[in-house]
Amino acid sequence: MPPLEYRHAGRIDRPHQCLFHCRRDIMNVLIVFGTTEGQTKKVAERVAAHFRGRGHHVELQDSAALASDLELGHVDAFVIAASVHQEHHQEAVTNFVFAHHDLLSTRPCALISVSLSAALEGHEAYAQRYVDRFVSVTAWQPRMTLLLGGALRFSKYDFFQEQFVKFVVMKSGDPNIERDHEFTDWNALANFADRFLETIG
Repeated sequence: MPPLEYRHAGRIDRPHQCLFHCRRDIMNVLIVFGTTEGQTKKVAERVAAHFRGRGHHVELQDSAALASDLELGHVDAFVIAASVHQEHHQEAVTNFVFAHHDLLSTRPCALISVSLSAALEGHEAYAQRYVDRFVSVTAWQPRMTLLLGGALRFSKYDFFQEQFVKFVVMKSGDPNIERDHEFTDWNALANFADRFLETIG
């Protein structure tokens, strides 16, 4: 198995050589996302636009609304984008990986894990722990992984969710806790997307 590549806040820890041998100029990429409040959908759409801008064919699928007869044989590469809530990624994303584990294991794949922990200073280890748990549960090894900050959506939280999130953010020392706030590093995401294309094409 090739060494895995992890990236956080724009940093690549270990380089990676892709084992995908079918090199072509235009690739079919499937992006499957799981989202709760909409930020990960926005992330997936940004990656899709980035790939299309490079001339590739891209399909974007919500893991919560996948067709049971989804045909994946034509897909050259996969990007899985999932947000973390209550320390776990979406069940629909986990189920997708379980259902298509064999195929995913033979294609270049990237995982984008979107969480508040990835954006808060001192919480990066928690963000990595969520990914490690996901990989352990699914027995799937994405070839590239990005830990990406999500967003605070106080306008969508109930009272108890709001109080919990405020407690977590206050512990990190971030003063912006009273309004919706986006932590996503879009430049890191674009760089990650380019790096993924480089390894497979």
